Amino acid sequence: MMDADDSVLATPLAAAEGVQWHERLSALRNLTQELTRPLDLDELFGVIHRELATILRAEAFFFALFHEASQTVEVVRQVESGVELAGGSFPVGSGLTSQVISSRRSQLIRRWSENGPPVHVQYASQTPGLPESAILAPLVYGEHVLGVLAVYSYQPDSFDRNDLLALEVVATQTAMAVANLRHSDRPDVQTQRQISELEAILASMADALLIVDAAGRIIRLNHAARQLLSLNDASIILGQPLDREHWGNWPLGAQEVAETLAPMVEALQRGEVIADTEVDLEGPGRRILSFTGTPLRDAFGTFSGSVLIVRDVTGRREVEDLKDEVLSIASHDLRVPVAVIKAQAQLLRRLIDHNKADIGAIDEGLGSIVGQTDHLSRLLTLLLDLSRIEAGRLELAPAPMDLRLLISRTIKGMQATTRRHVLQLRAPQQVRGNWDEHRLQEVLENLLANAVKYSPKGGTIGVQVRAGKRSVTVRVNDQGIGLDLDEMPHVFERFYRAKGTRALEGAGLGLYVCQAIVAAHGGRLWAESAGSGHGSTFSFTLPHATMADA
Repeated sequence: MMDADDSVLATPLAAAEGVQWHERLSALRNLTQELTRPLDLDELFGVIHRELATILRAEAFFFALFHEASQTVEVVRQVESGVELAGGSFPVGSGLTSQVISSRRSQLIRRWSENGPPVHVQYASQTPGLPESAILAPLVYGEHVLGVLAVYSYQPDSFDRNDLLALEVVATQTAMAVANLRHSDRPDVQTQRQISELEAILASMADALLIVDAAGRIIRLNHAARQLLSLNDASIILGQPLDREHWGNWPLGAQEVAETLAPMVEALQRGEVIADTEVDLEGPGRRILSFTGTPLRDAFGTFSGSVLIVRDVTGRREVEDLKDEVLSIASHDLRVPVAVIKAQAQLLRRLIDHNKADIGAIDEGLGSIVGQTDHLSRLLTLLLDLSRIEAGRLELAPAPMDLRLLISRTIKGMQATTRRHVLQLRAPQQVRGNWDEHRLQEVLENLLANAVKYSPKGGTIGVQVRAGKRSVTVRVNDQGIGLDLDEMPHVFERFYRAKGTRALEGAGLGLYVCQAIVAAHGGRLWAESAGSGHGSTFSFTLPHATMADA
């Protein structure tokens, strides 16, 4: 007599499921027995893959080890649709494999397109599209994660909780086998230390390191290489070939680097060595990369791959370009006031030698010398400030001061240099704050000097000061040549000269330095103009407390 449950088990479907579970249990028993004997990594992979093919119907499978010292995942072996694919190493990020390692928890994904993590490049696969189903289980031994087992399918809902449980059982057995293998195959202490040191060095290198196999596929990369390729931590690029046929699979940004790397990999495959080859990459934002590469050969001298080290030298080249620009200024702009000073001194000497030096001529000559000396001093100060700004060493010495008093004194000094301009000040009786008086005097002198210089026909130059509870705003307005709309975003750039000012004296550094000084105070400097011929207004704000005090 059968009860209801027995009748269900007697159906053909139930019988088929019973056979399937019997096969799974038999495979688990076989796997457990196999893992009790000594195995190397290749044998271990073969046993796990063979038995998992019975336990789980998966289209892809990989077995990875985790190196804790270097935070690197090494894919020992992997198979897709019966074909073995390239392994390799990659730094831990935030992708699915890395999540399993970091959390020590298994993952079941039924529909990757709906709830799986983002992947920008396929993981060592030529199959179009991404897997839809996946289960991953960590290899946990004591307090350590030794690696990961993972199976994938391109069909949705291919795995369930029972499959996840089965993989976790296999992972537990595999973790013990890996721990025993590491213990039995452990190198001596000195060698182990050297290996750990090398892994740590590779992982923390500032330069990007990529290792490709004989077919040009990436099999190892470090964190710097991941950043170089413009990939986020979830992107997986291991096993992707660096050839033109696959550039469409690379994310935007990484494709540009891949296009640059591809011909270099081809050169390495021909046995050539690449030494400090610089490439200026086009695209949004200038990047200059320096490539060094060497072919790898096995014990029999056969080409087995290449090592590529890539260094971003954009900053270094920019410093070199800056040096060239500064030298150009030093050789041209500094020469002019020096020549004028020398010429005036020689003229005065001749007048004295010929007894023609009257008070008016001497006064005029000395006035010219003083003016050119002031100009030379300002230019040297700008160049010194530029070097400090570029080196990140522009320091402030804030102290209590009256901004109105400083502006009034600066205006008085500037008025003495011109008769065609009238400088006017509108400000409260006192504007107290904690600022660097010397640096703000540089800003005011520069803005007022520009207002005078770029108003060649003269006119009124107005300075307005408005003090609020949290900040102070200073506006310097002139009636000069003005600025076109398309020029205003560029006037604070280093060495920039507006179209209408290029015939006038100047190095194009003053506003760049002023902006840096105001920014160092925690403020902002900007320009306004109604257009060419309609004058300009340069304004800056200062918080009552500088960034150095905050």
